[in-house]
Amino acid sequence: MAEQPVFWLGGKPSTKDKGREPPEAERYEAALREACEACGYEVDEYVTALGGFGGWLAHLERDHTRYRLFWNGKAGQLAFEEHRERSGWHELRARETPDEGLPGFINAVRNILQPDSTDKPSA
Repeated sequence: MAEQPVFWLGGKPSTKDKGREPPEAERYEAALREACEACGYEVDEYVTALGGFGGWLAHLERDHTRYRLFWNGKAGQLAFEEHRERSGWHELRARETPDEGLPGFINAVRNILQPDSTDKPSA
């Protein structure tokens, strides 16, 4: 079998604490958790991607419904999705979100988590 590159979230296990500079998105965790909680969501998990684009993902819950919020650093897009038992993940909102650092992400998270009059109710 040909050798394949391995993608490790948070760095390779053997190099976890050996002077590794955490990705910028990893340092955003506390503030992003706080922003989600201020909007009424419980944060179950926050994951950052190791790499040049700095993507991150937060699994959320509200009123017994699962959601996920993620920023695709390569595409520069913030997306908010709801999990539906029968059909999986359903996109509620997605917006282009340039990487303007933590204050920009906090504003973008607050905006995307607030219901829009144009949003369709969950089925």
